[in-house]
Amino acid sequence: MIRALEEKDYAATADLVSMAYPGMGIQSSEKKQELVERFIREQKEHNGIQYYGCFNEAGQLVGIYRRSDFECNINGQFQRIFGIGMVAVHILHKKEKVAFQLLSHFHEEARKEKVTLVALYPFSSSFYRKMGYGYGPIKYEFKIKPGSFNSTGKKDLVQLLSPADEEEIVAVYNKFAEKHHGMITRTWNERQHIKNAKTLYVGVREEGQLIGALAFTLDPVKDSNFLHQNLVIHEWVWLNQKAYKQLAAWVHSQQDQVDRVIYSTNNPAFIYSLNNPPNDSNHLIPSVYHEVARTGSGLMYRITDIFQFIENMNDQALRKPIQNTKIVVKIEDSFIPEQNGLFELSFSNEKWLARKLEAEIKQPNIQITIQDLSAWWMGCVSIKELNNYGEIELHNIVTDDLDDWFMPRKGPICMTNF
Repeated sequence: MIRALEEKDYAATADLVSMAYPGMGIQSSEKKQELVERFIREQKEHNGIQYYGCFNEAGQLVGIYRRSDFECNINGQFQRIFGIGMVAVHILHKKEKVAFQLLSHFHEEARKEKVTLVALYPFSSSFYRKMGYGYGPIKYEFKIKPGSFNSTGKKDLVQLLSPADEEEIVAVYNKFAEKHHGMITRTWNERQHIKNAKTLYVGVREEGQLIGALAFTLDPVKDSNFLHQNLVIHEWVWLNQKAYKQLAAWVHSQQDQVDRVIYSTNNPAFIYSLNNPPNDSNHLIPSVYHEVARTGSGLMYRITDIFQFIENMNDQALRKPIQNTKIVVKIEDSFIPEQNGLFELSFSNEKWLARKLEAEIKQPNIQITIQDLSAWWMGCVSIKELNNYGEIELHNIVTDDLDDWFMPRKGPICMTNF
């Protein structure tokens, strides 16, 4: 049985989490009590966070997950999405399909709430691909000298912000989210970080309005002296070129105190704003390519309602076919049976409609897994590239048209951890 966790379950939840995630350092009774208090505090707030537990026949808690309820910009439209995190299985109940039950429940909750897209950060990408999750955007971690940043902006306009500026910081962040596919509006957890000054903030104002903000910490360089530090940028948002250049000039001016600036972004174009992008690895990729960033795959997406996702696409900035069109897609989804099989996507009267086909068709136009469909429709990879690598099968269809009709022009970016 899976149900929402209650306060009476939190002690057992803390025990389970301490064994599932030993790296969190919550093995002591004091740390477990702190986690219990965190659960109690979170559940009293209207924050979109809900914990669920899986109980066996003996009533023992054998698995948990946390569901987060977000507003996400999907190709220019804010839509409700769910995120799943803190998936944990009791150490004595591994290989009993507890994780399968938890994920099934999560997907059922999403479909019940008419949420068309879910997301997660995986402990194992291969594990979640088997459950239908496609790779999200790549993250690039730059580690560059402050002098590499553009210095043409007016750094003297940059101001130190404080928790008292919370509403302004939230407002500029959400305005940035309005302009960028994949961005999630400011969450309750992120607001707590601002209130508690987890990072320092600097910002730029124009006519009294905050138009750019940068969150950072100054971290000591490992195995060095106390004067040697890196500036870690945790978040950087701006509403126009002027705001970006002023903040970049401020970063440039930190050369006397900062060795390297560490900045992670989903946008590979960031390199073109730098005067000298190589990181500190001194590594050359043959023949002569200087290493500029470490890259990682993390965030993954999954479509949970094909019909509603297609319906939502009708209002997005995608090119429409010039004439009535029908496409038959064979989708492989072993986790959500309703999404496994043949679908006809038809375009007429300026609108796409989807319907499931019961009869088999010898050669559908597209044969694709739900994980690759999710990555494609979220703009993480084109169907042209999926076809180049043999991940899909196509018949009598043009890849360029498909990408124009179904793929956002820019890949997603996301700064929200959950």
